[in-house]
Amino acid sequence: MKTTSRKEGFTLIELLVVIAIIGILAAMLLPALSRAKSKADRVACLDNLKQIAVLMQIYTDENRDTFPAHRNQNVNDNNTDISMTNWWGLTILAAAHNPQSNLFHCPAIKGRRTDRTAAGLVTWSWNFDPHLVGYGYNNFFLGAHPYLGTSLKVTTITFSNPEEFKRTSVVKPTDTMMIGDAMPASSDTNSTACWSSCLWWPYSSHTGLQGVETNRHLGTGIVVFVDGHSEARKDSNINPPADPAGRTVQSLINCRYWDPQQRSQR
Repeated sequence: MKTTSRKEGFTLIELLVVIAIIGILAAMLLPALSRAKSKADRVACLDNLKQIAVLMQIYTDENRDTFPAHRNQNVNDNNTDISMTNWWGLTILAAAHNPQSNLFHCPAIKGRRTDRTAAGLVTWSWNFDPHLVGYGYNNFFLGAHPYLGTSLKVTTITFSNPEEFKRTSVVKPTDTMMIGDAMPASSDTNSTACWSSCLWWPYSSHTGLQGVETNRHLGTGIVVFVDGHSEARKDSNINPPADPAGRTVQSLINCRYWDPQQRSQR
């Protein structure tokens, strides 16, 4: 008698085991892939800031070695409406005859994002304007205009900041931060807190929200220094733990990376 063999398929249990294995592998691989993508974004951001530093060099070379105003260049007016078309990013692009505003777009900012801060949640998305650009300028020290020069005494040290500052006056270019990751301190673009184009040292702690932002690059913020090199820094290695406006000893921590005259190191 002739018999025929029947090819059996997978049983339900075998299929469930295969699906479970695929799920476990996916759960193991996805975080690694996400981290790899985040590292790639960090590398791209480091390169962005290096190129922006070159634009800043071109500007200072052509303008009496002087850093640009953070906004309202050549205008003796603090009007914020003027600032929308007159801020440091536009100023240095114009000096270099370079229209590439995409250099100012951190690759980690993808669409609308919500960041958790000490003051609450801030929801925003990137735009090439002084509110939402996401790259801040060390303007308290390097480009205070349209504010007049002033001074801030912290413990026994007086930090004066002139309205204009020359590159040749930077004591240690390798230690002085020029530009870094930033975020608006408010979701409301009508608020004076919504300026992500500025890094304002007096309120640069994690509570002041005007320091280097460290949410979007694996717990680090990307900064470029006056000499043109860029780095990824943790909050504890770039920002003060307390606002310098509070005038405490703690607020002097890391000021060597902000103050171009290195007054805390004397």
